[in-house]
This record gives sequence, structure tokens and C-alpha cells, in this order.
Amino acid sequence: MMNKINLKIFLEFVEIRTKIASFFPMMVGFLWTGYYFKEFNWLNSIIFFLAATCFDMTVTAINNTLDYHKALDNNYKEEQNVIGKYKLNYRTMVIIVFILLAISLILSLYLVWLTDPMLLLIGALLYFIGIIYTFGPLPISRTPYGEIFSSLTMGFGITFLAVFMTRYKVLLSSEWTWTNLVLNIGWFDILKIFWFSLPQIFLTANIMLANNTRDLDTDIQNERRTLVYYIGRPNSIRLYQLLSFLPWIVWLTYIITGIFPWWTIVTLAVGYVHYQSVMRYTERIPQPIAFKEAIQSFILFLSMYVIVLFVLLLV
Repeated sequence: MMNKINLKIFLEFVEIRTKIASFFPMMVGFLWTGYYFKEFNWLNSIIFFLAATCFDMTVTAINNTLDYHKALDNNYKEEQNVIGKYKLNYRTMVIIVFILLAISLILSLYLVWLTDPMLLLIGALLYFIGIIYTFGPLPISRTPYGEIFSSLTMGFGITFLAVFMTRYKVLLSSEWTWTNLVLNIGWFDILKIFWFSLPQIFLTANIMLANNTRDLDTDIQNERRTLVYYIGRPNSIRLYQLLSFLPWIVWLTYIITGIFPWWTIVTLAVGYVHYQSVMRYTERIPQPIAFKEAIQSFILFLSMYVIVLFVLLLV
């Protein structure tokens, strides 16, 4: 007997707890816009927040729907996947996917009208990557390239667009006539945004890496050949440790170059807490609880990032 979907099941279907992977990069982008670039567009930023959140939920919903449809392991299909576990109507879940996608598209097209036509090209690229990440004959999430694509789109792409909502005329704008198209590309500012995005790029990759390291056995049964499948768990753990260390190196460059004032060096004390989390992850993997350490490490560093930017914005 099929069950009806409720809010709790819906939030599990879209894995709302994982939306921090898009929330924090957005907040970082918004706060850098105010702190470093000294301006902010509230309307564009709020609409972007809603559009990006809806699309993030869409990608997760597609992933869960296809995992259920393609699952070869019956135990996973009926006991672990949210659709099978709650005995949900598969067709209803597909409809929900299309509703979320439609909302995201409508909001995104409105943003194109508010900003610049170039956003249509950027958005189309990110939508394309997001969809083929989980959909198609060979989704990116089932290949060794999942960590790369997810970290660049979530870690850099979202931060860039968060800044773009305010500074689109400087970052990437266009002038159209009947015979010419003139592009204005603020390449140096784009490089700066990439620099500001490096911590969340590394830590987003770590979330995906930790997820695939935990699920290696299940992924093999369901023919998901992720990066962990090729390099093995021991090397995946070492890569996780490296990606956990690199954000602190980047953080130091903000202080050394004067982007952050000298007093922000006290935040390095958080590094010890972060180190302890990484060590707990190393000890507990592949236990399911280890994945929580990856989430907590992500939240710990980026919460500090957001708080520091917010304080600097106020002072």
C-alpha cells in the first residue's frame, strides 16, 4: 500500500540537511559582496537564494528517484531509499521533481530579466551540470568526477552567482545590438571570487568524498563507479585529510595579504577543533556516523567564515 507524502518525508526526499552545501557558499558570496565590494542588492539576492535552494532540492530529488529506479540491490531499494522505505508512489515523486524544477526555472528567468542576459548562459551551464550529475545513461555522480563537478559548481559557482546578483555589471555584462555583441568581463574580480571560494570548494568535495567512502560497498552492488572505487578507501581517507587541511592554508592567505585584519588570526584556534573532527572521521569510517563528521567539519569552518565576514561587515 502506497503512503502519502508529508513534510517530514518531503524534507528527507530532498535531503534538506545537505542543503548547507549550497547555503554556506551563498552566505559567503553575499557577505563578501557587502564587505569587500561595499554594495548589496537585496531583491536579486533573495530571489537567487530561493531559486538556488529549489534547484538544489531538485537535483537531490532526481538523484533519489533515479537511485530507486535503477537500484539492483533490493535491500537498498526497499529499506534505505526514501521512496521504498516509506512506500511512496514513484509517479508522485517524479511530479514533485518537475514542480521543484519549474519553480527554480521561473525564478531564474526572472533574475535574467533583472540582471543581464549572460546569466542565462551561466545558469544554463549550471543547470546542465546539475541535471547530468544525477540523470542520463551515465550520471556524473556514478563516475570518478563527482567530487570535482560538485565542488566547483557548489563551492565556486554558487558563490560567484551570489556576488553576481549585485555586481553583474562589473563581473560579466553584455551590450547587444543588431550587429554586435560586446562583453564586459571583470576577470580579475572573478579570480578574486575564486580565491574567496577555495575553502568551500575543498570542503564541498569532502562531503561528496565522505559520502562515497561510506557507501562504497553499496555503490559497488549498484554499479556506481565513484572516485573511491578507483583509489580505494585508504587513499580516499588521505585525500579527505588533505582537503580538510587546505582551507586553513587559504584562510592564512586572507590574513597575510591584509584582506582580513590581523586580529582574525585568533580564528586559527578553531583549527584544533577541526583537526579533532577529521581524526574522528578517520577512526570511524566506513561507519555511517563518520559521514556526520564530514558535515560537522563543513559547518564548523564555514560557520566561522560567515561569522568573521559578518563581524567585519559590521565594523
